[in-house]
Amino acid sequence: MKKILISIAVYDTDENERAEYTKKTYQSLVETINPKTTDVAFINNNSCKETTDFLNSECGKVGFYIENLSNNIGTAEAVNRGWHEHGESGMFLVKLDNDVTFDSKYWADDMAACLEADPSLGVLGLKRKDLPNSPGSSEYPTELCFASREFGSKWHVIEKCNDIIGTCHMINPALFEKIGYLYQPRLYGFDDVIMCHRSNLAGFQNAFYPSVGINHVDNKETEYIEWKRKYAGIQFEEINKIIEEYNIGSRSLYYNPFL
Repeated sequence: MKKILISIAVYDTDENERAEYTKKTYQSLVETINPKTTDVAFINNNSCKETTDFLNSECGKVGFYIENLSNNIGTAEAVNRGWHEHGESGMFLVKLDNDVTFDSKYWADDMAACLEADPSLGVLGLKRKDLPNSPGSSEYPTELCFASREFGSKWHVIEKCNDIIGTCHMINPALFEKIGYLYQPRLYGFDDVIMCHRSNLAGFQNAFYPSVGINHVDNKETEYIEWKRKYAGIQFEEINKIIEEYNIGSRSLYYNPFL
């Protein structure tokens, strides 16, 4: 039986008021994952007392891992830490944001089965309902098709797309062997874009898995959301430079911060 590991970076402060979203994500995972196949790790980047007390109290009840850090090491590095501390060879690795809920039960098993059915896929993601959903949309142009499959196995519909939104995505173990962990130049932003670009350069394709929908519960206009937009905006030049370094081969596709 294939194993899956979901790693979640949590950075809830008293100011950003995100504890309620982390609780909703936790509850949705309890209701929708298959505990026989799927492990969950919450990496707590020095969050507020409400979030920390909740995770410390609840995670052990359902077998989720919880690690409390004394500082904010960034989204991607916290996710990497969860994968490194609790993962094993051949696992399907998931990066999940702490502000989503799921419509489908055992969604992670379905995603892993899709990646097994089509080994050409490197990154398989779920598309948020608050973003364009139709193939060929201007923001995320996609190609709707079936994943390759063995005779008699389940059909999996996918939407091939260069860039997969990082809200929830699963990494093919074969891709992970080639390119390693998430890379993110700063505390937040663009690890999904960089991962998908590295996947393409390593010879894989990326796709959305439209059979499963996710709800982005943090959809209010807050100071935290405005900060995220501004923080992401100042990184464009830096990100373009990094991608160009991958393109010309001056930056290694493989990244392992734990060596």
